[in-house]
Amino acid sequence: MPRNLESLMNKFDNKEERAVSVPCGSHSLNPGESVTIQSRNYPENYPPSERCTWFFQGTSSQSQLTISCSVFVLAGCRRSSMTIIGGGVRQRYCRTQYGLTETSNDNNMEIYFRTGSSTRTKKGFSCTVSASEVPTTSATTSPPATSSTSAGSSGTSSNACGTVNRVTRIVGGIETEVNEYPWQVAIVYAGSNSVFCGGSLLNDLLVVTAAHCVKAMNDYQIAADVLLGAHDVENPTATQQRIGVGASAYHGQYDDSTLDNDLGILLLSAPATLSDRVKPVCFPTPGNDYSGYEAVTSGWGTLSEGGSQPNILNEVDVPIVTNEACNRYYYGEVTSNMMCAGYEEGGKDACQGDSGGPLVVEDNGRWVLAGITSWGYGCARPNYPGVYARVTEYIDILSSLMEEYGSNDLCDSTAPEQSTTSESFTPPTTSGELPPPTTTTSPNPSDSCKCGRRNPVTRIVGGQTTTVHEYPWQVGLTSASRPYCGGSIISNQWILTAAHCVEGDSASSVKVLIGEHNWGTTTETSVTEKRDVSQIIVHPQYSSKTFDNDMALLKLSSPISFPSDNKIAPVCLPDAGNAYDNVDAIITGWGTTSAGGSQSYNLQEVTVPTMTNSKCQQSYGSSITNNMICAGLDAGGKDSCQGDSGGPMVTGGNAAASFMVQIGVVSWGYGCAYAGYPGVYARVNNYLSWIAANTAGSESCPRP
Repeated sequence: MPRNLESLMNKFDNKEERAVSVPCGSHSLNPGESVTIQSRNYPENYPPSERCTWFFQGTSSQSQLTISCSVFVLAGCRRSSMTIIGGGVRQRYCRTQYGLTETSNDNNMEIYFRTGSSTRTKKGFSCTVSASEVPTTSATTSPPATSSTSAGSSGTSSNACGTVNRVTRIVGGIETEVNEYPWQVAIVYAGSNSVFCGGSLLNDLLVVTAAHCVKAMNDYQIAADVLLGAHDVENPTATQQRIGVGASAYHGQYDDSTLDNDLGILLLSAPATLSDRVKPVCFPTPGNDYSGYEAVTSGWGTLSEGGSQPNILNEVDVPIVTNEACNRYYYGEVTSNMMCAGYEEGGKDACQGDSGGPLVVEDNGRWVLAGITSWGYGCARPNYPGVYARVTEYIDILSSLMEEYGSNDLCDSTAPEQSTTSESFTPPTTSGELPPPTTTTSPNPSDSCKCGRRNPVTRIVGGQTTTVHEYPWQVGLTSASRPYCGGSIISNQWILTAAHCVEGDSASSVKVLIGEHNWGTTTETSVTEKRDVSQIIVHPQYSSKTFDNDMALLKLSSPISFPSDNKIAPVCLPDAGNAYDNVDAIITGWGTTSAGGSQSYNLQEVTVPTMTNSKCQQSYGSSITNNMICAGLDAGGKDSCQGDSGGPMVTGGNAAASFMVQIGVVSWGYGCAYAGYPGVYARVNNYLSWIAANTAGSESCPRP
C-alpha cells in the first residue's frame, strides 16, 4: 500500500474508532438515516473464525439501501470475505477495496462477514449503511373488535362407568369441570405435584398409560405416585387420592423407535376408593375404528408447543381421522395399532405432558377409551394430528390383567368376553406383582441401519423437547459450541455441507456436532458428540461469487457406529435425474428464526414447496443455475435463514414417504422468507458421482 494512502487510512481509522457501530443482527432504517458497521476489534485486526450477519430493512417501501466502506482491508479471499445481498445486489468482496459502494434497488440488504481460522488477519472494515430519503405517508385503520360467547351443556352423573360429570363448559373448551372425566389420573414424581404423564383408571388397582411413560420411569429410576380425582394439582380437594405405584409393565412388542404398541400398565400399591368422582373408563367396542367420531383428549400437558404446564386439567375436542388420511402426513409411520385425531388446519391437540392420557368418545351413552396419547410431530401443527395407541387392539390384554387384578363391575356390561391368556403380559403367579418391564429385542443386523428414517416424537415432559432426534442425520458445524452452519450425515465417515461454510478453513478448525438438538445444554441427550474433521473437500467448480456448485464434504477423523435406536443415522441420497419440482420439502437447522434475528438453541424445521428453476428465475434471473433448486412460498413467511447454511433439505423418498432423501443443501437467498424470494439450495442429485468418488470406502445404509 502506498505510504500516503496508508496515512490517509489511519486518519479514517481515528475517526471511525469513535463512531458508534451497530451489532450483528436485524436493524430498521428510516428514510435519511445512516448507521455504521465495523468488523470486530476495529481498528485493530479482526479475530479468526468470525461469523456476523447484519440485516437492514428500510421502514419505507420506497427507500433504497446503500453501503459505503471508507476502510476495507481483508486477508486473502480464501480466508475472509464480505457478501452483500439484496435488491438486485449479490456481490462478494475480499482483500483490499477502494471506494466500495453498493446500492440495492429495494428496501432491504443483508451483509454477511466471515473469516477463516488462520491467525493471519487484517484491519477489517468500517462501512456506512444508509436509507435514501423518500417522503412517505401512510395510514392504517384497525378493524373493529369482535367478541363471541358460547354456552355449554349440562348433564348428570351416575355410578356407571364412562359417564362424565359435566355441568358447564368453560368458554373456548380449555379447562375441564372438576372431576368431569373421573377416570383421568395424573402420574407425578413421588411426593410432588409435577405431572409428567397421564393415564386412565381401569379398576381400583390398574391404570393404563403409554409404554414410553413406563419405560422412562424404569430407565431413569423415577419413583412415581398416581393422583386420582385430581383437577388442580396444586390445590387438591378431599376427592383427590394419592397412591404410589406398586409395579409397572409395558407391552412386550413395544418399539421405542416407532412407538408401535405404546401400551403400559401401572399397578397401584393400594386399591383406589371408587365413587362418582373417581371411577373407571369403559372399553371401546371391538372392531370399531371410531373414524369420524368427535373425541376428547385431556391432561395436564403444556398448552402450546414448548410452553409451560398448567396446574389445572385441560381438555380439547378433536375428530378421529382414518389411518389412511393420517398416513398422508406421517409418511406411513402410523400402524394399525395406532389412531389419529386432530384438525387439518391444526390448532387443537394433545401436547407435552399429556402422554399416556385418555382419548375418549361417547359410544351408546357411555364414554369409552378409544386411544392412549402417544406421539406426534410437534403440537397442534397443521397437517400433523395427534397419534394415539388404538385401545381396541389391546382389549384381550387389558381384560386378562383385570381378571387377574380385580375386576371392573361398573363396566361388565360393556366388556368383551375376556381372554384367559395374553401373549404380551403374562399373568403373575403372586398377587400384587406384575412381570418385570419387557425390553424390546434389537432388530436384526440387516435391519439395524437404514437411511432416511425420521424418529417420531413422544409427548413426555422430562427436560427434552419433543423433536429430539427427529432428524437423526442433522449435524452442526462449530468452532466452539455454537453451530455456525449445518450439514448432514451421508455415511459413517462423511458429512455433506455447503462450500461457503468451509471455504478457506483448515480441517483442524472445524468440529462436527452429531446427535445434537439443543446446543445450549450438555444434559439433554446421551448421544451427542463433537467430532474432529480430518479432511475438507470443496467442490472444485465452486464459485464464491455466484454460489454455483456450493457443495463440500467433510471427512470425520473416526467413523460413526450407527445405533439401532436410529438416534444417529444417515440420510438417503436422492434419485438421479429427478427434478423434484413441486414437492413438499423439509429444511432443518439452528439458524436464526427471522432475518437478522437471534439464533435458535433448538433444532428447527420448516416445510416449503419446491418449484421449477424457470419459476425461480422469475425472482433471481440468471443467478439460478441447473445446479440449484429453489423452495418457498410465493407469499413468503417460511424459509431457511442465517446459520442454516449447509444444512439438509429433504423430501419423501417414495410414495409413502417412509424414508427421506436429501435433495438440497442450504445455500443462499435474498433475506429470509421474503415474498417473491424463495430459498436457493445446491441440487444434490447433480453431484452423486462426485460424492460417490470422494466417499468411496465408507459405509452408508440402504433405504428401508
